[in-house]
Amino acid sequence: MEKHPERADGWRTGELAKAAGLTVRALRYYDQVGLLSPSGRTEAGHRLYDADDVTRLYQVVALRHLGLNVADTRAALATDSQGLLQLVQ
Repeated sequence: MEKHPERADGWRTGELAKAAGLTVRALRYYDQVGLLSPSGRTEAGHRLYDADDVTRLYQVVALRHLGLNVADTRAALATDSQGLLQLVQ
């Protein structure tokens, strides 16, 4: 992902998708399956992602690039950091 300064109001789905090199559809899917849920919403109901969400997205993308499927990625992210480190090794 490109380096961007922290945004006070959060990232909208399209902005985050573009910065991450993903599609909006992928982010919506990650929300549906419980991999990455946005921390907030605008008054109009648009998803807003904060810095912690962006960090989690980095983890999701890295695990998916390692070949983990959605279920295994979700399970890996539910483990402690030592379990995640062992998985990556």
